[in-house]
Amino acid sequence: MTRYFQNLELAQKRRMRYLLLAYLISIIVGLGFGLYFSTLMAVIGALLVSYFLNMKLTELVHKKIKAACPLCDAQELTEKFTLQCRPAEYQCDECNSVYMKGVLIEE
Repeated sequence: MTRYFQNLELAQKRRMRYLLLAYLISIIVGLGFGLYFSTLMAVIGALLVSYFLNMKLTELVHKKIKAACPLCDAQELTEKFTLQCRPAEYQCDECNSVYMKGVLIEE
């Protein structure tokens, strides 16, 4: 029998939405910076501003929105990178549980 954890799936979707928003904000700020000054140095500066803003916003999202393990209440699940055609898998470092789309796959 598989267990389904809806809160885990909602937290992961929410985190992905905020990461997308962080990327979009950093790109818009970088483009605005580059277009405002419109020189070669401004383009390089825009790339740097965009990169560092993206790093800080991504770090903020990971810090504020945590996907906790439903079984052992560990603070963070780590993403196991797999093929792009498969849904993301998340693993708890403490109890070694693996989740995919909010469903417990293995304990």
